[in-house]
Amino acid sequence: MPEMHYINLGRARQRRASMEVQARAHGLALTRFAACEAAAIDEDRFAWLSTRWERPMTRPELAAYLSHRALWERAAATPEGLVILEDDTIFAAHFRAVACEVAASGYDLVNFETVGRRKFFKKAAASDRGRFRFTALVRDKSGAGAYYVSQAGARRLLAASKTHVAPVDAYMFGVCRLKIAQVEPAATMQVHLLQERGFDVGLTTTTSIHQPRQRLPLTLTNLGYVAKRLRTQLRLAGVQARRLVDVEFRRADFDHTVFDDVLPIPAADLDAEMRRYWPADQTPS
Repeated sequence: MPEMHYINLGRARQRRASMEVQARAHGLALTRFAACEAAAIDEDRFAWLSTRWERPMTRPELAAYLSHRALWERAAATPEGLVILEDDTIFAAHFRAVACEVAASGYDLVNFETVGRRKFFKKAAASDRGRFRFTALVRDKSGAGAYYVSQAGARRLLAASKTHVAPVDAYMFGVCRLKIAQVEPAATMQVHLLQERGFDVGLTTTTSIHQPRQRLPLTLTNLGYVAKRLRTQLRLAGVQARRLVDVEFRRADFDHTVFDDVLPIPAADLDAEMRRYWPADQTPS
């Protein structure tokens, strides 16, 4: 099984507790990676890096990108690759079984999660493993909360980062040309998305990264962003055309029973874990 690292801000104690409690329940060895703080990015670096995508990136988006990039560096030095997780991940009952086989899947990147949006799947290109399958993707669109990246895949991600920066999912699936697969049924999902489906997860989270963005006005200053966006749309048009031949545009399979089996996370376990993170002279407020 590859190494597993989860990205976590120091102040996000409940999220950390959730990951650690789940790890014990599933028999997983997780390593916490201290996330890049948005406020810690100096102004010059932010001004330079945040303007290199199709629109100006926000500080939380750039901080998330830099956190993932740091783990790609570790994956690039690790023959088995790495499983990279965000700290609002919920593991399905079959996650461990998937993790045991993912390094031998032959893919540069394997997405464990679904965010409920449609993706471009290659027709009749699934590797059935019994309880789950790896289904080849021609183009993914979103979801960087839980994925495996091989050593070769990580090296390609890092090579492209010399000239490109983007929100993590857009970078992995749009900027880089990796051999990608989706786990079906999805083996993870983010807390807030499970709650939207009616699950009692045992905790509540919010996100500032995937918020709706205003469309950029067509001004002289924004022409560079518009040109980049048009190039992306032209590439997508080619993928859309393949729907007539070898591509299907659909949502990843989701099986509610594999989350029913593990939820909710026991409140007593979360509370006990969180108490470990507080100094002896303090209590949670």
